Amino acid sequence: MQPDDLVVKGEDALKIAEILTSTSLKILQILSKEKLDVSSVAERLGLSEAYVSEQIQLLEEAGLIKANYRRGKRGVRKICEPAVSRIIIEINP
Repeated sequence: MQPDDLVVKGEDALKIAEILTSTSLKILQILSKEKLDVSSVAERLGLSEAYVSEQIQLLEEAGLIKANYRRGKRGVRKICEPAVSRIIIEINP
């Protein structure tokens, strides 16, 4: 086990499983390589910024990513990075 592993079981495992779509997994993979703002993630995935922002919000609420706000060229940017390196789902409680 690594210090930044997330181990979930029971109801918590179901919540994480519901959040992990192909898009949210791609977001986590992109952010594992570098910290990015929401618009950069959307651009790399070829998706709308609104949709990616919604997915990032869900990942953040689940504790899978963390975000900080920094001043950018055009206002404040939400910079995201993973909060975990692995998600381990335990089947047996």
